[in-house]
Amino acid sequence: MIPHARCAGVLLVVLLVLVPGLAQAEEFTGKVVGLSDGDTLSVLRDGKAVKVRLYGVDTPEKKQAFGTQARKFTGDLVFQQVVTVQIRATDRYGRLVGEVLLPDGRSLNQLLVQAGMAWWYQPYARKELLLAQLEAEARAAKRGLWADPSPVAPWQWRKGSPTPARSAPEAAGEVHGNRRSHVYRVPGCKGYAEMNPASVA
Repeated sequence: MIPHARCAGVLLVVLLVLVPGLAQAEEFTGKVVGLSDGDTLSVLRDGKAVKVRLYGVDTPEKKQAFGTQARKFTGDLVFQQVVTVQIRATDRYGRLVGEVLLPDGRSLNQLLVQAGMAWWYQPYARKELLLAQLEAEARAAKRGLWADPSPVAPWQWRKGSPTPARSAPEAAGEVHGNRRSHVYRVPGCKGYAEMNPASVA
């Protein structure tokens, strides 16, 4: 064995032995005990409720069109349920930001976007192309908030802008894809130019 590789292997074993929680430090399981809105939950962690903001999605605000529906959708799926939170970060408000997995393993984040109850929050999750795909499909099917001919993105609404905003992917360029294969690309992705923009119109 190469000496450097042996040293690296020994170091990894030592780290895993000395810090047993290292591999799973970014995940916890707890009961959902509160909902602020469709994308912010209170989850029990070590007996204390902590705020969890869903990563990569933005639901309409409570006073916005579809805000109440988005909150109800989230509540119906997770309130009083034991969920797994995969932590990605802590935001400026001190909330944990992460993906929430239901008891059956499905992603709440993805389900919200798929149902048309949330936007893909592209500025904070640019690499989450599955969310882009789910949003494009929901928009094409006019599900949830996409049934509104001029939906206003929550980030625009929070700024007090009454004008309808394009979805995050549209703001950066059209999403190209294929409804049959469910393969979509956003600007900058490999294969974007080869995809037919008309197929997601």
